[in-house]
Amino acid sequence: MSGRSPTVIEVHGTDQSIITAVVRAVATAERQPVETLPPLADTINPDALTACITDSNTSGHVAFDYSGYRVVVDTDGTVTVE
Repeated sequence: MSGRSPTVIEVHGTDQSIITAVVRAVATAERQPVETLPPLADTINPDALTACITDSNTSGHVAFDYSGYRVVVDTDGTVTVE
């Protein structure tokens, strides 16, 4: 993490995948282009993350560390990066 930035929240919508929402939110926190981030698959299985979030019929979240940030993805599609 290159300095402390404010919490970034992005909401996954129909126009982007949950994976895209995660990577974009972390890139925003880093103030860097998406292309400069390490592959998300080096941190978490993208297919498993997608299944946990989009196929869930209960409320909850998945939390993991990525590129020096704590990422929390809620089943409602909200991505929080701290």
